[in-house]
Amino acid sequence: MYVTSKLNNSFHEPDDARRAFEDTLEALGFDHVDLFLIHWPLPTLYDGDFVSTWETMEEFAADGRARSIGVSNFQVEHLERLAADSDTVPAVNQIELHPYFQNREVRAYDEEHGIATEAWSPIAKGEALEDPVIGEIAARVGRTPAQIVLRWHIQRGNIVFPKSVTPARIRENFEIFDFELEEDDLELIDELDRGEAGRTGPHPDRFDYAG
Repeated sequence: MYVTSKLNNSFHEPDDARRAFEDTLEALGFDHVDLFLIHWPLPTLYDGDFVSTWETMEEFAADGRARSIGVSNFQVEHLERLAADSDTVPAVNQIELHPYFQNREVRAYDEEHGIATEAWSPIAKGEALEDPVIGEIAARVGRTPAQIVLRWHIQRGNIVFPKSVTPARIRENFEIFDFELEEDDLELIDELDRGEAGRTGPHPDRFDYAG
């Protein structure tokens, strides 16, 4: 088991972040988490002060209550701010990433700087499962469209955490480690990228909800 939690958007101030982290550990009944993330950079709401939030997160890593710390939805400019103003490289950057929005600039930065990329919405909220290209690959390989997309993520080096409460689908999502996609199939999926037009969630530079 690998336990990850996130800092809610309304707790970016350092003292608020400390209380929120303590509440998280208490709610879980643990003395540590494996990974703790800043959920959104919120640059328009906090005027880019996610650096002070990050410095508070470094405290949790220093005392062992967070085995590692990371970020979510950080763009290149946000990551560069952290690199310039702090000493800790995020272990993970959790970003929207799927065949229709491959977030290539952020992913390339992550890779160059030793930051693991974790994909949220890895199947584009189910939209990618209806894609004829993915369907054709699935039929030819003898796998489901979901397995094809998840396998594409794995072979491209992304961490994935598909959501499901259905036991059969959970089993299906795990059964992606006994086959590989050919490079030609990976490239066909690469070609489905729509850039910003494929984004299904809010843009991190404009998202400022802190409820």
